[in-house]
Amino acid sequence: MRQTRPPLVRMYTIDEMLRSNRYPNCSSLARYFEVSTKTIQRDIDYMRDMFGAPIAYDSRERGFFYEAEWLFLPSAFLEESEAEALKVVKKVLVQYEDTPYYAEVSQALDKVLQYLPETMSDPVSFSSVYSFQQPTTERFSAVHFARIEDGIRQKLKVRIRYDAPSTGEISERVIHPYRLHNVSDAWYVIAYCELRKGMRSFVVRRMKEVTLLAEHYVPDSSIDPDEYVSRMFQRNIGKKEYTVRIHFSQRQSRWMRERTWHDSQSVEEKDDGSLILCMTVSSLDAVRSWVMQYSSEAEVLEPKELRELVKAEALKIAATY
Repeated sequence: MRQTRPPLVRMYTIDEMLRSNRYPNCSSLARYFEVSTKTIQRDIDYMRDMFGAPIAYDSRERGFFYEAEWLFLPSAFLEESEAEALKVVKKVLVQYEDTPYYAEVSQALDKVLQYLPETMSDPVSFSSVYSFQQPTTERFSAVHFARIEDGIRQKLKVRIRYDAPSTGEISERVIHPYRLHNVSDAWYVIAYCELRKGMRSFVVRRMKEVTLLAEHYVPDSSIDPDEYVSRMFQRNIGKKEYTVRIHFSQRQSRWMRERTWHDSQSVEEKDDGSLILCMTVSSLDAVRSWVMQYSSEAEVLEPKELRELVKAEALKIAATY
């Protein structure tokens, strides 16, 4: 029963015991809270290091005590602006209620906010300062998500039946999952695919079946999930890298400067107020779709393959109209 108490509640109890000179030690506290002695030691260390608690150990009493007068008030270590920021985070979090880990993160915030003093926790009309639009989130199976997470944590192979977006065909694959990655409110699994003999990204919502296998996989030291993710553009990744240069008109450049479109991007400013956006990506199809939304305000300069893709799509559009 006691082991369900959050760390902050344990610390309040430890503080009461120290204040009453009961000389608790790791063993007695571990029995009381029904947790390990290592957990208690981490609580003690946290109180010392983060809150500055003057906790010392008395070898004769075989327990901890306070060396000096001290007030344990975790909320006192929060600036008012930091406390209000947590409330804003809570409000933002509501917009992601149907996404993974909402419950865990929300509960963690509640545990912190409940210890704020009344002057801090007094309701403030944040709606008069901030507003948030509900993001468009995709539907996916929470069971599938949990099994994939278990595969990543335990280094277990996962069998999936996957509906490939490019072909519309459903195939069965065994993957070695390395990372769950969210981009534009869509969840992807970065994994080694035994069928394709290489790294691939799979959309969680397109998985028809997910089975956690009993067989472990040995992580490949040459595989870097961060490096793989850095090469993605608009959820897509290819096998070959391309240096892309796109010229944006003076009018459109004002908005292009306001955002980071890719980790590798750089900008060449032109005298007339226009700019050239440069980046290294591995999916020309994704860049084609992205750049065409800017119509005549954008011109692909390099590579030639991308210019041809955009030109061909523009001709199809013209023929349609």
